[in-house]
Amino acid sequence: MIALINPKSANWGFRVPNSLLTLGAFLEGRYDYTIIDENLGVNAVNKLAKLIQNGLKYIGITVMPAMQLRGAYSISKEIKTRFPEVNIIWGGYFSSMHPNTVLKSPYIDFVLKGHAEYSFIELLDSLEGKPGAKALSQIAGLSYKSGDTISHNQKAEPIDPDLIPRLPYHKVDVDKYLNFGKTYLGPRTIGYHSSVGCPFLCGFCAVAGIYKGKWLGRSAELTASDIIFLKEKYNIGAVEFHDNNFFVAEKRVYDFAKAVNGLGIGWWGEARPDTVMKFSDETWQMMADAGCKMIFYGAETSNDELLKLMHKGGTQNAQTLLDLAEKSKKYGIVPELSFVLGNPTDNVTRDIETDLKFIKKIKAINPAAEIVIYTYSPVNFEDSEMSLAAKLKGFDYPKSLEEWVSPKWQNFDLRKNPLTPWLKPHHFKMIRNFEKTLNAYYPTNSDLKIKGWKRSVLKLLGSWRYKTDFYTAPYEIMLTQKLLKYRQPEIEGFAQS
Repeated sequence: MIALINPKSANWGFRVPNSLLTLGAFLEGRYDYTIIDENLGVNAVNKLAKLIQNGLKYIGITVMPAMQLRGAYSISKEIKTRFPEVNIIWGGYFSSMHPNTVLKSPYIDFVLKGHAEYSFIELLDSLEGKPGAKALSQIAGLSYKSGDTISHNQKAEPIDPDLIPRLPYHKVDVDKYLNFGKTYLGPRTIGYHSSVGCPFLCGFCAVAGIYKGKWLGRSAELTASDIIFLKEKYNIGAVEFHDNNFFVAEKRVYDFAKAVNGLGIGWWGEARPDTVMKFSDETWQMMADAGCKMIFYGAETSNDELLKLMHKGGTQNAQTLLDLAEKSKKYGIVPELSFVLGNPTDNVTRDIETDLKFIKKIKAINPAAEIVIYTYSPVNFEDSEMSLAAKLKGFDYPKSLEEWVSPKWQNFDLRKNPLTPWLKPHHFKMIRNFEKTLNAYYPTNSDLKIKGWKRSVLKLLGSWRYKTDFYTAPYEIMLTQKLLKYRQPEIEGFAQS
């Protein structure tokens, strides 16, 4: 028996654990397994303890940064302390980016980097001593301990998404995820992965560090077939495509949209601004007709020189974002624009102020545009000029899991309060005060409980500040947002594994 664990990853908005279901699709018929998702209120440690007493030998844990990392560490420490004979295997983004740090912990035995569908089975076969099983040193994507030495095998290449069987949804209670609540996209929202990787090498992105510019997409036909199945089987009303870049290929997007047109579902995905701006009007119209309600974009900055430093590639610039705001308005598809402020430049204050003014320019063109603001967090991507600049300015990563899960690092990978030495307290205040004012004057549409008089009150409070560029100490806004339990916009499914 194998247990696949999804530690708690979000306080709201969690979806079916696609990464674990994908592993399960390959385990079917080979190994008996169960999925434990702490997002559903399950105590993983208690459940695992009972399973271990009944013969459980292997625990696989998917690990994203922040909340999920803390949960994964806690589970691993508790189980390994009580049951040292059990093998604990970590996967997911955090483990793939920091395998040495993970394996220095006495509570984790193995790390599988990147996509582990085949590698996980090969590891199990090896540990079980099955005839013809590979030695540990031959398993692609595996990092493991040999005494005091940590060994890293060659990376495992992602498989063609068309080869992934339909996910074993019968292994989880799908309705519990769908009944979480209505989203901006519609009722009974499900998460889905239709591709892996991204063809670009943005210098601040963990995806770039793992995939090195590789992107593989499931065909439009198979993707649409899966969505139609989910509609017929579970009566889904909306889909969040948790792809790193759903809109890479225009024909694939058009064909998918055409296939699901008429299903009555809303959908969302991530894209690059310069990519979709090359789409034809016919494709834009088909997307809108087929239920595409919102698209998340990495806007990053209005500074064209900084975009080059970020290795954004392509043809994205400040004008692209303004054109995108206008085109999105024409077709009624909300652009969700993410800005990364506080980059390691020579004049941080000036660059932040410039981006805040630019954000106001976007909102003037398209008031429906959602703005998501993060502060720059370096990633373990050695080829990036941004990472080099960060290190030259004194930044470094924690050297142990204990430090990673400490309070001062817990928000690092949420890009809200990174411990970057060039960002001073007044920079954070400048960004957060603007953000509070912006979200008052333009309350997000994604928080469905903020409507009617609540929107009017927020807009009134934010109006004079926003129009006069006076953002200092917006305590009246902060108090009102707290009382209304306002949820500011952020990337859909950001904490989802």
